[in-house]
Amino acid sequence: MKQDDIDRIVNKMSKEMSKEMSVDIDREVLWGMLKDIGWHRVTLDRLTDNNHAVDITIWLKKHVKNPYERRGRDFIFSAERDAVMFILKWS
Repeated sequence: MKQDDIDRIVNKMSKEMSKEMSVDIDREVLWGMLKDIGWHRVTLDRLTDNNHAVDITIWLKKHVKNPYERRGRDFIFSAERDAVMFILKWS
């Protein structure tokens, strides 16, 4: 493999990593602001497998009527009741 090809691959990967880190930082800032105004953050210890993640997604769509956000094992709910029900079901 030529050095130019290697440089191109490294540059592409570093841009993708930088973009992902920026999104994570932006999310942390936004979620911090949401917590400050009364939203409720829940982080699951782990997801058992993809089926577990799908089951959670289906449950959220069926049971949570108020605004919420999700990123992997991390959730934030606008309504305390939704956060409590989520914890009781999935923690």
